[in-house]
Amino acid sequence: MSVTFDGLASGLNTQDIISKLLQLEQQPITRLNQRKQQVQKERDAWKDLGTRLQNLSSAVGSLLQRGTIVGFAVRPSDGNAPFTGSARAGAVAGSYSIQIQQLATATTLRSSTPLGAEVDPDALLRDTNLRGVLIGGTFTINGVAISVDPNADTLHDVVNRINASGAGVVASLVTVDGRLRLRVETTTAGGPLQIGAVGDTSNFLSVTALLGAPRWGDAVVGTRSLAAAKIGVPLSQAMLATPVSGPGTLTINGVSIAYDPATDSVGTILNRINASNAGVTASYDAVSDRVTLTAKMTGSLAITVSDTGNLAAALGLDPNQQQLGQNAVYSVDGGATWQYSTSNTVTDAIPGVTLTLTRTTSAPYAFTVEPDTDAAVSAVRRFVDQFNSVLSFIADKTSYDATSKSAGTLLGDSAVRTVESTLRRLVTSPAVNAGGRFRTLADVGISFGAVGSAVGTTNQLQLDENKLRAALRENPDAVFELFGATSRATLTTPGDIVRVVGTPRPPASGRYVIASDGAGNLSVEFRDQANQVLWSGTGTIAAGGSNAALIPGLTVTAANALSGATSEITVVRQDGVLTQLGRYLNGILGRDGLVRARGDAFDQQLRSIDQQIDRYQQRLDDRKAQLVRQFASLERILAEIQAQGTQLQGQIVKMLGS
Repeated sequence: MSVTFDGLASGLNTQDIISKLLQLEQQPITRLNQRKQQVQKERDAWKDLGTRLQNLSSAVGSLLQRGTIVGFAVRPSDGNAPFTGSARAGAVAGSYSIQIQQLATATTLRSSTPLGAEVDPDALLRDTNLRGVLIGGTFTINGVAISVDPNADTLHDVVNRINASGAGVVASLVTVDGRLRLRVETTTAGGPLQIGAVGDTSNFLSVTALLGAPRWGDAVVGTRSLAAAKIGVPLSQAMLATPVSGPGTLTINGVSIAYDPATDSVGTILNRINASNAGVTASYDAVSDRVTLTAKMTGSLAITVSDTGNLAAALGLDPNQQQLGQNAVYSVDGGATWQYSTSNTVTDAIPGVTLTLTRTTSAPYAFTVEPDTDAAVSAVRRFVDQFNSVLSFIADKTSYDATSKSAGTLLGDSAVRTVESTLRRLVTSPAVNAGGRFRTLADVGISFGAVGSAVGTTNQLQLDENKLRAALRENPDAVFELFGATSRATLTTPGDIVRVVGTPRPPASGRYVIASDGAGNLSVEFRDQANQVLWSGTGTIAAGGSNAALIPGLTVTAANALSGATSEITVVRQDGVLTQLGRYLNGILGRDGLVRARGDAFDQQLRSIDQQIDRYQQRLDDRKAQLVRQFASLERILAEIQAQGTQLQGQIVKMLGS
């Protein structure tokens, strides 16, 4: 840290003098910082442009998928279709009908009896198999409080206490679905029957499922049986009607589920079944106290169950008592021929169409399969929006306002102007050798405006949606060829090569001549339409084998026996409008593309500017230190002179005084 004494001897504001002296030498740093800000703006603009071009590339990529353009839709005749439907590329358009006689259902296997042991009405309530833990206290019927003590009362004791309470009711145990429930009935027809009160201290009415139960006539019956298995505790403590004797393995549809009654509960076993590949869903019905296995597949397919122990018996799962599912029954010819399916999802009734049946019908239901223009129009609209986003951005960044004399960030950048002009050229150029009658994007409603449009109205791409939909309905394949046609390679002279697949690269017309020595060694030449050799290569192939590296973009397959015969592959160049655009975008967005190169160049400029700023700053710091030293020296000299003057003045005064 430097310490300076500002003008103590000289009276000068040395700090201000040094600052003003350094201002001139600060100017190069100021200019460099201004240049740095400009380069950063240009870099950020190119980064933003790259993002917009990437979005455009994504939109183009969607339109180069045949399924986006050549799509079909299933159109029901009204809003109450007995199915949901979809169509794939390659579907057969037309009018159809379907009659559904029966839906497919899943096989179920349900416990034949409730799982839990029945309650003992003569056992203490604390010891019998009630659904829940009973709390002692009082409960109310028709305003009369009735006491219950699980440590001293049996179920019969409580029933008798209700009957003797004077509440005007008669309680009894009844059997419903093979299990005991509690029933309470008025002693007089139409008499009051109020179950429970706010001040009840016992949960007896809840445990017996009387609380909240509906009144039927003059009686209320518990909505659930009194007894139920304990699902969340180990099997050995679950109060099952059939105790599990020991560990074992339950096998469902060939999938093994191990169990141990000392540690596993009914709940954990059901979860284990559901997490397995047994092909069933296991569930527990608390009302009926039963387990159900439901096949995940529909149709009359059996569920197989076996057990090395007795868990299946304890759960009441008898495979001989399962309810087989039923198959779907439908007709697409008005009922003349019935078809059957184990699934409600039918894929082979109409070529390229999937129907998921949802209800039966009493008569044929009409529907159509027709070209789906919505998906294609939506994808084209996204392409147009992204294309215009790029153009708008470039226009803004390369603009100049003569009034304010302000320029866009990329004004004068020839590279960005080249991008713009190339994009415009590519979308207005015709497709190369595309099939169908469409040659340019304007033919399907994508253009910069009609011929003769006013100046300034043709700066952005426009979409005539009606014209596009008409083209899609007329010939969706031709629209796709306009967008995404690629070069064709055809094996015109089979020899040792008998099959070829793929898209040749680069997309030029001509022919590949493949010579074979019969021993698996191949040499290939690409000849253009003037028979000039433009490229050659070599490779090997085994009899009956394939080679994907011999010719870029193509995979060739050899004959089962090699004879040394020459083969020829003819290439016809085809290039859709968006195929060309996509290739250009991939090029400038790639690792070695223009966008990456521009970003790297800006980063290099910024690093260079930072280095220059560092050098100038070091010089400035050195200059400041030098000035501080010089002024400090000046102050010392002046101080010494002042001291000498003071001393001399003192001597003179002394001399004069003497």
